[in-house]
Amino acid sequence: MESRRKENRYRLADSLRMEAHGGEIHLSWRAPSSGRMQQAVADKDDLLGLKIVTERLNLKSLSETHALPVSRFYRMLSWLDRKGILKAPAKLLRRDPELFGHDLSDDLFTLAHFGLQWHITNACDLHCRHCYDRSERSVMTGEQALRALDQFQSFCHEHWVVGHISFTGGNPFLYPGFFELYREAVNRGIEVEILGNPVSSEQLEKLCSIKPPGQFQVSLEGLKNCNDRIRGKGCFDRALAFLDLLKEYNIPSGVMLTLHEENLCEVLPLVRELEERADTFNFTRLSQVGEGAALRQISPAQYKTFLEEYLAFAESRPVASYKENLFNLVLRERGQETTTGCTGSGCGIAFDGVVLLPDGEVHGCRKLPSRMGNLWEETFEAIYFSPASEKLRRGMKACDGCPIRAVCGGCIAASTVPPTGFADTTDPCCWRLWGE
Repeated sequence: MESRRKENRYRLADSLRMEAHGGEIHLSWRAPSSGRMQQAVADKDDLLGLKIVTERLNLKSLSETHALPVSRFYRMLSWLDRKGILKAPAKLLRRDPELFGHDLSDDLFTLAHFGLQWHITNACDLHCRHCYDRSERSVMTGEQALRALDQFQSFCHEHWVVGHISFTGGNPFLYPGFFELYREAVNRGIEVEILGNPVSSEQLEKLCSIKPPGQFQVSLEGLKNCNDRIRGKGCFDRALAFLDLLKEYNIPSGVMLTLHEENLCEVLPLVRELEERADTFNFTRLSQVGEGAALRQISPAQYKTFLEEYLAFAESRPVASYKENLFNLVLRERGQETTTGCTGSGCGIAFDGVVLLPDGEVHGCRKLPSRMGNLWEETFEAIYFSPASEKLRRGMKACDGCPIRAVCGGCIAASTVPPTGFADTTDPCCWRLWGE
């Protein structure tokens, strides 16, 4: 993978023809999907997109002039590309075709969105039994936080991707400068969401006075008794009350569960409990790192049975979502259409987003040690294209040749990484690899 060339910009489609008639611009072009010629009078988005391309306008300056987020212009340009009026740049944040296949569709091969899961503090008001990092890390200064925002925004601009930030921790609200940092991200047009613990109505009010997050995600580990054994007494009731509060503020809510042997049988009953309370429910598997090493992973046979039950259960329950990669193995075995996997492009470790810790360390995945570099010492660009990052994106050798490699790739975080490195891990729950 290489960095984007400076001249790699949107351009006019080869088939596009423009004529002026009575103060209007008439366009004709060939639609990429059908190959048929289309004709239309240019609307305001068409005209702005054409102006951006022909006059080589700077999107950041355009965003400031019109008081609109940069993501608004990226989406518009992407739509004009799909429509056939513009031709998108050759996006170089892309999968290696030698590993993932030469016939991947564009949504799996290249990136349109890029995420930053930003752990702005390790301070937390809970002590969960599966916590993978209780280490003491240096506190991020306000200056470092602003520099990180600058670096992230610059990287997104350079590579033609819409940036979004998930503020998390620890508990992100325990970071002294949280609201100021949140406001800075919003003012720069970056899409934001929260991954955290329940907060007071006063804190939620303050958050919404800046801008409501795209989603506020909390965690539950099962029904009341199971959840409170793992997360602490009273956590279940507080989470449910908070989900009701989010609904009052019209903030989309999400619930995440960390799946292991102890709470496997709690998932479906929990989803029933959440049907009228949460907008989405998802789960990820246990990473046996940190305190999570004391909990037991699920066997391949158990996991296959569970995924089959979950898929059947979810058919009539819109709240139940499919984040897990190995759903695709079940779907393929049934002859059904696969999903796009955990992050929209299979395993997205070090590819469609990265993790930033309070001390500047950048990781490919928060659930296991996967260091790519340190943002206080290097640029975002240098870290993303570093040899350490390339090793993470390479994924697991055990998945090479699998027909669903592009939309799966297993889960490195659920595996135990051997001394020889990430490539030699094997997903512990994949029944294709371990046998039925």
